[in-house]
Amino acid sequence: MKKSIFSRYFYLGTIITFFFAALLGSLVLLWADGRYEDEKREQAANMAHLMITETRENYSRYGSVDTPQIHSQFSYYALTYNVSCYLFDENGSCLLRSDYADGSIRLSDSLMNSVQRKPTFQVNQFTGLTQELSVCYIEHFQLYDTDQEHGAYLALVYPAEQLTGFSKELFFVLVIGLMAVTVLAAIVFYFNTRHMLKPVKEITKAAERYADGDFSFKPDVADAGELTYLAMTMGRMADFIDSNEKNRKSFVSNVSHELRTPMTTISGFVDGILDGTIPPEQQQGYLRRISGEVKRLSRLVSSMLNISKFEEGGMELKLVPVELTGLLISTLFMFEQKIEARQIQVCGLEDCPRAEVQADKDLMQQVFYNLIENAVKFTPRNGELTFSVMPQGEQCQVVIRNTGEGLSEEELSNVFNRFYKTDESRSKDTTGVGLGLSIVSRIIRLHNGNIMVKSVKGDYTEFVITLPVKGKKQLPPKERKD
Repeated sequence: MKKSIFSRYFYLGTIITFFFAALLGSLVLLWADGRYEDEKREQAANMAHLMITETRENYSRYGSVDTPQIHSQFSYYALTYNVSCYLFDENGSCLLRSDYADGSIRLSDSLMNSVQRKPTFQVNQFTGLTQELSVCYIEHFQLYDTDQEHGAYLALVYPAEQLTGFSKELFFVLVIGLMAVTVLAAIVFYFNTRHMLKPVKEITKAAERYADGDFSFKPDVADAGELTYLAMTMGRMADFIDSNEKNRKSFVSNVSHELRTPMTTISGFVDGILDGTIPPEQQQGYLRRISGEVKRLSRLVSSMLNISKFEEGGMELKLVPVELTGLLISTLFMFEQKIEARQIQVCGLEDCPRAEVQADKDLMQQVFYNLIENAVKFTPRNGELTFSVMPQGEQCQVVIRNTGEGLSEEELSNVFNRFYKTDESRSKDTTGVGLGLSIVSRIIRLHNGNIMVKSVKGDYTEFVITLPVKGKKQLPPKERKD
C-alpha cells in the first residue's frame, strides 16, 4: 500500500526531529560529563591543597603524620565529601588511611613516577587502592618545603558512582526530554502537515470534480503561496473548459438546427412533388425554393469549414498590396440591385482616399461582403449607408455604418459569436446562419487587425476595422494563434 503525502511528511518530520534531538542530547551529555569531571578535578585539587597544608603543619609541629589531628582531618573530609583519603610515604607504603582498615596497600612504581611529574586524576580506572572502578586524585608533596628527602603522596579516592550516577541521572533526564520533544514535534507536524496539505486536498477535490464534468467548483485555497496560484490557474482552466464545453454544445445545437431546418424544407417539398401533392404547374416554384435551401446549406458548410481553418491555424494568408477603397467599391456593386430596390442612399465613398495595405485580397473582400450584406439587410427603406477609409500612419481604418434599429448592449457583446442572431435578424433574415460576423472577426485578427462595433438603439450600427499597413508576417500554421 502506497503511503500518502500526509504520512510521508509526518513521519519524515518526526524522525528528523527525533534524530536531531538525540544528537543534541548526546552532545549535551558529553559536555555535561566533561564539565562535571572538571569540577570534580578542581574540587579534589582544592581539597588536596588544604589537606597537604594541614599535614605539613602537623608534621612540622609533632614530627609525625600519625597523630590524632591528622586522623581527625582525614575522617572529616571522608565523611563530608564521601571520599577515601590515603597518605603514602616516599616508597609508596601506606602511612595513614581514613577508613582505618587493616591490610597493607601501596602505590605502584609507575603510578608514583607519573605523579611525581604532576598530580594525576584518573576516572573509572583500577588504581590498586580499591577493588572497584574509582575516581582517584593523587598528588606528590614534600613534608618540609626545604627538605627534598621526606616526600609523601596524598590520594583521594571517590566512588565511581559519583560520576556515573550524575551521567545516569542526566541521561535519564535527556531521554525524558527527547521523548517529550518527539511527541510535541509529532503533534506539531501532524497539525502543520494537515494544514499544509489542505490546499492540496482542495485542488485534488477540484480536479476530481472537473474530471466528472462539474466545472462550477472552485478550490478554496488562500495564503498558500504557489498552491494558491495553482488553484487560481486551475479555476481559470475550469472556466475556459466550461466555456468551451458550452460553446461546443451550443455549436452542435445550432448546427443541428441550421441543418435540420433546410433539410426538413427540402424533404417536404421533394415528397410533395413525388407523391403528387404539389401540382405540376407549381413545382417550378417549389424547385426554386429547394435550390435556395441547398445554397443555404452550401453557405453553412463553407462557413463552418472556414471557421475550422481559422481555429486550427490552417488558413494561409496570401499577402499582396490591396487598395481598400477600390475593393470596397467593387464589393458594394454586388449589392447594387438590392440597394436601388430599397432606395438606400450611399454616402462617403466620394471622399474616401486611396489606401493600400498588405493583406489577403480574397479574405478582405469576404470581410467587406459580409459587412455590406449585413448593413444592406438591416437598413430600412430610404435609409443610409455611410463608408469612410482613413489612413492613420502605420494603420488604416475602414468604417461601415448603416441607419436602422441598432443593437442593444447585450447584442453588442455577442454580435461576433458563432450562430448568434439578434431578435430583429431572426425576423428579417431567414437565409443567414449567424456565422458571417464571426468569420469577419477571425479574418481581421488573422491580419493582426482589430474590429469594433458601435451602435445606438433606434439610430445606427457602425463597424470599425483597423488594419496594419505593412500587414502581418506569415507564420507556419503550428505557430499561429487565433
